Amino acid sequence: GGRAGRAEVTRGGQPGRLRAVVADLEGGDALGALVRDAEAHPMTRFEAMGWQVFLRHRGGLPDKGPGVGDIFQFWDDPEPPAEIIAGQKAWQSLGQPVAWYSEDAAAEYVAQHFGADAAAQLRGLWHPALKSDLFRLYRLVQDGGLYADADSLPGPGAADFAAHAGAGAWASSMTHVPKCVAINGFLSGPAGAPVFVGFLDHVLHNLADPLAPGIFWLSGPGAFTRYLWEADADITLLPRGVQKEALFSQFDAPYKHTAQNWRVFEHGRGMGKADGLDALLRDVT
Repeated sequence: GGRAGRAEVTRGGQPGRLRAVVADLEGGDALGALVRDAEAHPMTRFEAMGWQVFLRHRGGLPDKGPGVGDIFQFWDDPEPPAEIIAGQKAWQSLGQPVAWYSEDAAAEYVAQHFGADAAAQLRGLWHPALKSDLFRLYRLVQDGGLYADADSLPGPGAADFAAHAGAGAWASSMTHVPKCVAINGFLSGPAGAPVFVGFLDHVLHNLADPLAPGIFWLSGPGAFTRYLWEADADITLLPRGVQKEALFSQFDAPYKHTAQNWRVFEHGRGMGKADGLDALLRDVT
């Protein structure tokens, strides 16, 4: 009763969600029922979705298997700032091949493998973060590899992970209480991994919506969480703490305080969570 009892002293919709997490650790669909409960608060439903996705796919670090092929990163400007270059050099120090893509290089790659229309769509997107979200999926589908956000540093277990993680698809989940969401800033998988083929299709479908609700929900963690919730996907999700300590951590680059950060960009346009939540939950049944 200890874990379940602690749920009673939390606020808002947290008691029901935490009780559902505890119940589903033993098997069941309490989280799914909460996600589908139209009377629950939309954020409670989304956080239940994130926890259900994590419990369904959670796993540990690989200790055997083939390597990932290479590590790749994206930065729209071909001349990134010094702190981004330092991060790139840190990934190169692992001894794995590292591929670096500017927007021009990414568009050329997409045109070569997916056609001129796909490349034109990539170039025409309204923010670098959205371009990065989409390009990493094209690259994973075509050639596989390990994607890491450019504003990141490898952890002490990154080289071992890259040496053994090539057989399956990998990501992580933020596992804070109450929040839980699948993260797309560190993705790994072989070429053509069905989970990334499916997520690419999901993102392209989202981008066709003329009432686009925001990058987090279109192509980022919100979209990734929703896709994994509804898909029969083969992927291992590491707890965020394990990923941060062993594999990958982000640093506070100066650009994050400008409109080059998607959060700052959207805040400046008065965009909030409500529209994105409504769109994400619109057809949940």
